[in-house]
Amino acid sequence: MFSLLIRVRITLKRDFMKTIKISTAALLIFMTIPFGSCKKDEVKLSEAKLTDLILNGNAETGSTIPNNWWNSTGQGKYNVTWTDEESFSPTKSLKISAQTTESSTFAFWAQTFDGNIPDGKSITLKVKIKGNLKGTGVSIAIRGDDATSVNGYAKQFSTTQGTSPISGIFDWTDYSIKLNTIDPSIQSLTIYLIYLPDTTGNVYFDNVSLTY
Repeated sequence: MFSLLIRVRITLKRDFMKTIKISTAALLIFMTIPFGSCKKDEVKLSEAKLTDLILNGNAETGSTIPNNWWNSTGQGKYNVTWTDEESFSPTKSLKISAQTTESSTFAFWAQTFDGNIPDGKSITLKVKIKGNLKGTGVSIAIRGDDATSVNGYAKQFSTTQGTSPISGIFDWTDYSIKLNTIDPSIQSLTIYLIYLPDTTGNVYFDNVSLTY
């Protein structure tokens, strides 16, 4: 077991530095975590409008980086870019790539929500991903903190890593992960699009949503 201390730059309304302490123990990378028919005049559950907590989920707006998003380049060992090379819709996406294998670090795109947390509800992270990857691949994750920013160990955590491998060559594909029953102590939710260690190649993320 070892811990990584990563300093990442976050661009929202202003630039500031956030420090994330990450343990590889349980995250594997980050930490130690009926309905029937309706009448015609009723809205079916499957058609009910979901509330999306992600801003700029299609990564279309921004200047040097997309608005509301922040990232880590894994101490400069990965290429983390906002690109128009590939997109699901309309023209841009979030890209991470590496040409050489790194075993002790990783990279990611992330977004933190610290508004009205839907405690007691389950939330689902959905992402469109396109990849040409070798090795471990990528993962997506949801982290819940009992503070308004990412700090120390997560209070709640859910990831595809270790259960749903995302690697190889594939066109735009839907991937999702759910965080069940948000604890009342949660004050912020952060989603991660993670390029894992021991991976090479290109990956693109687009149409990101976090809904309940």
